[in-house]
Amino acid sequence: MKIRQANYNDISKIAELFDLYRQFYEQKSDITGAKRYLQDRMEHGQSIIFIAEEPSSGNLVGFTQLYPVFSSISMQRSYILNDLYVKAENRKNGIAKLLILEAKSFAKAFHGKGLELSTSIHNQGARSLYEKEGFMQETEFLTYFWKST
Repeated sequence: MKIRQANYNDISKIAELFDLYRQFYEQKSDITGAKRYLQDRMEHGQSIIFIAEEPSSGNLVGFTQLYPVFSSISMQRSYILNDLYVKAENRKNGIAKLLILEAKSFAKAFHGKGLELSTSIHNQGARSLYEKEGFMQETEFLTYFWKST
């Protein structure tokens, strides 16, 4: 399995995975919207996407997307690992772990403070993987969210 940073030429293929990812979280399919969203993030340098690609076929089987954020307290950049998805038929093959390792490597290479992520409390498989990869559940700060209506 080849893990690499995505480029603009990969957007159409990533959009298909991104759409499946959104459907996993009970969103309606919207390939056009997915493509537009990813193009916008890439054109404006607002996210970093890593893809898992089968070397023989060039098919994409997974991706992760990082969003840079900054901490005033530490005066460092961090990355939010916002999206991680592997096609159902390719799960349990270590691909998610490879994507996480690439994200960690990227954060270190660019002197990031670390990676932050959220997942559903019901996604036990993901939670187990994150904990095995050294992610710890936040206990120092509470997270609040204001929803615009």
